[in-house]
Amino acid sequence: MRICLPHFSYQLLIVYFFIGAACGLLFIGCGQTQDAAQLSGKDLAKTYCASCHQFPEPNLLPKQLWETKILPKMGLRLGILSDTASLANQMTEQEDYQHGIKMGVFPAQPVLARADWLKLVRYYLENAPKELPRQAAKSAIAVALPLFQVHKPKQPLEALITGIGFDSSAQEIILSNRRGLVYWLSPKLQGLDSVSVGSAAASIQARRGGQVDLLSMGIMDPNDDSVGSWMSVQRANKTPKLAVVVPKLHRPVDAAFADFNRDGQEDMVVCQFGHLTGKLSWFERKANTYQEHVLEAVPGARRVVVRDVNRDGWPDLVVLLTQGDEQVAIYYNEKNGTSFRKETVLRFPPVYGSSYFELADIDQDGDEDLIYTNGDNADYSYALKPYHGIRIYQNDGHFRFKQAWFYPLYGATQSQAGDFDGDGDIDFATIAFFPDFAQKPLENFVYFENKGNLKFAPQTFAGSDQGRWLTIKAADVDQDGDLDVLLGSFFRAVSPTPPDFQERWRQAPGVFLLENKRY
Repeated sequence: MRICLPHFSYQLLIVYFFIGAACGLLFIGCGQTQDAAQLSGKDLAKTYCASCHQFPEPNLLPKQLWETKILPKMGLRLGILSDTASLANQMTEQEDYQHGIKMGVFPAQPVLARADWLKLVRYYLENAPKELPRQAAKSAIAVALPLFQVHKPKQPLEALITGIGFDSSAQEIILSNRRGLVYWLSPKLQGLDSVSVGSAAASIQARRGGQVDLLSMGIMDPNDDSVGSWMSVQRANKTPKLAVVVPKLHRPVDAAFADFNRDGQEDMVVCQFGHLTGKLSWFERKANTYQEHVLEAVPGARRVVVRDVNRDGWPDLVVLLTQGDEQVAIYYNEKNGTSFRKETVLRFPPVYGSSYFELADIDQDGDEDLIYTNGDNADYSYALKPYHGIRIYQNDGHFRFKQAWFYPLYGATQSQAGDFDGDGDIDFATIAFFPDFAQKPLENFVYFENKGNLKFAPQTFAGSDQGRWLTIKAADVDQDGDLDVLLGSFFRAVSPTPPDFQERWRQAPGVFLLENKRY
């Protein structure tokens, strides 16, 4: 991500170059088993990169991006500056390099001979395509959404939405925006209240007793400062009262709650997305304070779901990690009160742009399958990528997954699964923050109606291009027994964007409600 807005991913424009993302000190951290001088360019790439994340094949990106964007950034991770003649580029590289050294992710001295580095560069440039192919053929998206009716707020609401929550007990929509404001809206999208929390919030969760927990990112754009926080908002007598529960978080974007050590107190796990550095942590409740336990000190933790995966009575974690070593991992609770054991169940190429996942029983066999989106494109590798889209990985009953379905969708960002039409199976709605603007209809929102046997009917609504959807939330907003859909728009360009789209989104409201008309 590259885009670490909540959905975004989160999450905003974090760039973690997809070679060496987890290998800041590649040779030191991953090791070298052969004399580099005897290796070919391909061997060098595999030796220095593949031991830390999935090997990035040259055909994943066009030659121009390898040459001008990715390889120069990769060089910094090996202690090698480029030969650019541009003074401005030299200064920027030096600043980035010194910052990386300070953060402990770049080596202070070159760890690869320049001659070997040039062999590696040549391997990518000689084998990369001039252009990426278009996405494969797929079922056409029908511009008809008969199950839903579209509503927009009548009052102005700036299209800078970064998070959406819903309080079912109070029947209130909760929104956060780039300016650090949190809004409460009625089911009719009328403004009720607002409070400033200081910075953009990524995760909003309504809790018991009217409490709202949210993660304030501190600084939304790429940074390595621990200035985010977990905040709690109480609205006694409808007057918001703000309290910081845990300060000094590292750009947090997602959280989940459970009693991880079974001491009778609720703890919390937080995805601290970060930038060059970051971490996945759980916070143990101790009386009126919390003690942090770092599960893994890596950037890019994007999404966490609590499940008792091995059915031993202790809560485990299912986590999406992005930023280089892209993967879905299970952190098994070791039942000793503090530690977890990690097992990676899915791993993706480091340029995939992993953005979100959900667990739901798609094939109705009694276990949860995994719905995965990848389409993060706010980085140096911006291109229309044929492998972006939404995938279903079937669970074999033991939390091992195999891809069973893929729908190509440029810039896929997030999904929400549920039985929207009430026929007993799982449908899902998906947003794409980085669509192909030349496509008609614009594929930035797609509802997939489950037809059984892994067949889905893709649909959208006329006017879906009025928003640049960064976040989505399924909830029974009108409390009539079915799932509605809330869409949050973020108009600011974070990648090449046609000016007419940019202006359209700037003027449009920041939230749409798709009211489910099943009842």
